[in-house]
Amino acid sequence: MFDADPVAESQAAPWPELDLRVLQIDRRSVPPPFPLEVFPAPWRPWIEGHAQASPCLDYIAQALLAAVAAACGSRFVVDVTAQWREPLVLWQALVGAPSTGKTPAVVAARHLLGSVEAPDDPADPRRAQPGDGVATAWFVHRGMSMWHDDLEAWLAEISTDRRERGLTVACWSGDRSHGDSNAVEVGHQVMRAPVSVFGSFQADRLTERLGEIDEALSSRLLYCWPVPRLDARLDGAPVAEEGVRVLMQRLVDLPGTVAQPTALALQPAAAQRLQDLLPRLRAFMRDAEGLEAAWIGKAAGTIVRLAGLLSLMDWAAGEHDSCLVIGEPQFVRAQALWTDYFWPHAEAVFGQAASTIGERRVRRVARWLKRMRPDAVSREEVRRDALGKTVDADAAESVIERLEGYGALRLLKPQTSGGRPRRRWEVNPELWTG
Repeated sequence: MFDADPVAESQAAPWPELDLRVLQIDRRSVPPPFPLEVFPAPWRPWIEGHAQASPCLDYIAQALLAAVAAACGSRFVVDVTAQWREPLVLWQALVGAPSTGKTPAVVAARHLLGSVEAPDDPADPRRAQPGDGVATAWFVHRGMSMWHDDLEAWLAEISTDRRERGLTVACWSGDRSHGDSNAVEVGHQVMRAPVSVFGSFQADRLTERLGEIDEALSSRLLYCWPVPRLDARLDGAPVAEEGVRVLMQRLVDLPGTVAQPTALALQPAAAQRLQDLLPRLRAFMRDAEGLEAAWIGKAAGTIVRLAGLLSLMDWAAGEHDSCLVIGEPQFVRAQALWTDYFWPHAEAVFGQAASTIGERRVRRVARWLKRMRPDAVSREEVRRDALGKTVDADAAESVIERLEGYGALRLLKPQTSGGRPRRRWEVNPELWTG
């Protein structure tokens, strides 16, 4: 005589309401699209051309910004005050699912950089072309940047080494360091060269990866997590490569090197805008918590950097008289870009960062259940298959208890076969469609 199927027996009992926070990564708010008008008009055809065949225009726009930061970021600084100097480097993270256009955007930016020429520097004969390996120093004399297809893995690895973490943070700020391969000797001192970073995050690994990355690194990233569009054309008009190549060449030809960067100044009206903004940013930071508070803490410097890059792009396009000053229009656009675009995208990312390791495990198992669609699971299956043997039996039991609290699992009647009862948990079918 066969025992009754416990799953079939339980189907008569109604499920409690499923708490969709367990699938928060699939319930994120939709951030705004990239405001293309922030770029000078002559730069936009390159974005629009590449975006025809891409699911995400945002990635292409970010790629252009990354190319400009790669060419100019470590060669230009903004002297905000006598004590406050910002290099124009950016750290950008493209977040999304596989096959949403992240890699083609990176390739397009590398191709654009590879189409321009930097003058030789007899004092520094080293030179590297974009695309030479995962981490690329581009025109060591004329600019430095790093490109990572798996950015979160690189940052997670650096986070485990205190010295490497400190040196990498110095790449963002240009702080002085010693004995480092990315440093440039200036007189008798060694200057840590500012380095721009551009790469991608896999959205399905976002929750667990953010927990592995040191906050000093993750708080410096500008995140971009757009919603892919469904239409992408393969027969669009040719991309206007030559026009943007000429603009980029103008920037590369400007004076300024990694060792002796050119200083930009804020015009009085732009400086006043920054002065008025600082108290508001401090208030936002005070009211936020954790990673978001740390990220907002970098806002003022990031906005200054964006304003500097936009100012150089305006000058190259003939829409700004001087390449050595940042005017009020450029600062206003940079502030709007950070406030109205990058901040909502960062909030979408931070909303997926669980506050504890336990919550990250719960969401990892929930996503596994949603993907695999089992009728029921055992503790060992949760430990072995969903969590990859990264926890012991007690930790797996804790995850199951929390999933029960979310209404995602419930204990079935224990099955016996002459020995110790075997426990299994039924999976709420709403999890598959939630």
